[in-house]
Amino acid sequence: MLENLGAKIKRERQSRGITQEALAEKVDISLNFMSLIENGRNMSVETLVKIAQALGVSVDYLLSDTVDLKHDLIIEQINTNLSDLTDDEKLYFLNMIKQYKSLK
Repeated sequence: MLENLGAKIKRERQSRGITQEALAEKVDISLNFMSLIENGRNMSVETLVKIAQALGVSVDYLLSDTVDLKHDLIIEQINTNLSDLTDDEKLYFLNMIKQYKSLK
């Protein structure tokens, strides 16, 4: 499982255009340890949580091998982008989505 986890972390990092060095810095670990993690090295739960936060995904997403990865990633990205909006801004985007759907 840890090898799959490391591979998933690497894939997510690369898909976001983040270097190993930049992710290691965000997580406050050494570049060497980041490399070891991506190659299947064990890590603490705290480090896993920090990596998930730095990549903008959930720990569940990183650990899961059975979910629809593309769907979950899209939902997480939507939630991340909506999280710092005001309630009025969220309502505005909800109305835009409803209007878009009604055009189909």
